[in-house]
Amino acid sequence: MGASLFIGWNNKEQREAEFQRTGSFVNGSYWDAFGDLLDAVFLPDYPKLHEIIKSEEGEYLKFYSFVELNRHDFNQAVKLIRDYIKKQKKPTEWQKMAQVVWEEIAEPYIIQDDRYQPE
Repeated sequence: MGASLFIGWNNKEQREAEFQRTGSFVNGSYWDAFGDLLDAVFLPDYPKLHEIIKSEEGEYLKFYSFVELNRHDFNQAVKLIRDYIKKQKKPTEWQKMAQVVWEEIAEPYIIQDDRYQPE
């Protein structure tokens, strides 16, 4: 199973960060865990953000996209994810897997995005 993470635009025709990772380092289980993290963070109170970020998900290929978020929503999503991760006192192995995807794959691209505003 493959997965793609789209953060922003490089120009009007290309994605700024298209990151595909498969194999032993970030396998399907890690992407499933990251998807569960997104569900936990956004579904209860931010269903619109959830719909935008997880809008394209198929059986064999998952897409998590921050591309369509405006500056406010982009930074709100980042803050909500970071806050959720910080509040986990004793994360399960599954939650740790999601954290790896966020910290090692997504966040390096997030902080390079023009919309990003450090707290």
